[in-house]
Amino acid sequence: MKILTAQRLLGAVMAAAGPVESVSIGLFGVSASVRVIPQSQQAAAQATIDAFDWSDAAQDAWEQGLLHPGAIGGLNAPDVSGILIRAVAALLVDELNVLRQQFRDQAAAVAAATSLADLKTRWAALSATPDRTLAQARTAIANKINAGMVDS
Repeated sequence: MKILTAQRLLGAVMAAAGPVESVSIGLFGVSASVRVIPQSQQAAAQATIDAFDWSDAAQDAWEQGLLHPGAIGGLNAPDVSGILIRAVAALLVDELNVLRQQFRDQAAAVAAATSLADLKTRWAALSATPDRTLAQARTAIANKINAGMVDS
């Protein structure tokens, strides 16, 4: 973790002070012990060093941020995992759209009803949305892949 924290500190210093070769951390977590190489950049970097968050939470957030470009790349990847992720996402969108349509149909039935009895009749006429089984979900995902719907 300390090596990655030094890497994060170096990136912050380079963003603030321009080109530096490295940072040397004398005592971990103590900003006053950090030396910038070349020394001529120390003054330009010192405010950034003093404001640097040495906490584990800040480090964890930075490391998590490093994963984001890879995750986006995986989502768009033309390989097997990218296609599978897009197929599952497409199926989820389809399922959500079925539910949204059902909500719209229910709202329309309520709005059009003239009495409670009429509402019951309209509600009963709405199409049911049966539970989806895992086998059906797998088949739907395979169908999306085989149809080429999620190739890119």
